[in-house]
Amino acid sequence: MIEIIYDIHSLEGSCYIEVLPDQYKGECWNTSSIFLTEENFGYILPALEKCYKKFDYFAFNEIEIDTWSLINIELKSMKQFLDSNPNPSSLKDVIGFPYNYSEREFRENYDTNSKQLISMITEFQSWIEQKSSSTKFISVLGI
Repeated sequence: MIEIIYDIHSLEGSCYIEVLPDQYKGECWNTSSIFLTEENFGYILPALEKCYKKFDYFAFNEIEIDTWSLINIELKSMKQFLDSNPNPSSLKDVIGFPYNYSEREFRENYDTNSKQLISMITEFQSWIEQKSSSTKFISVLGI
């Protein structure tokens, strides 16, 4: 399932990317955060890397709201690309596939996965916009 996880208690293990609506203050697994599996985060990673060149998958990335506005534009482009019924072989030009098998699995259930990814991106964009009014940073806490 390609989705955002809101309930910290539903997490199993620790292989999640935490998105914190604030600066990192030395604590992970915050109840105000949202969480993405590594694979789901990987799909949208190109948008972050394009707009925030210092992104480090294994670090605590404190990203200013102005940069999130740019990331939101990239996410919108990603959704438009998916909505345009692209040739599946062109997916890797826009979407990130973190594992060797990720692209193959995404393509095997392309219609479902594409719809779920568009939905997740839309939900993430709304969350970013909502949090942008009350904070100067949104942090991505890596693995």
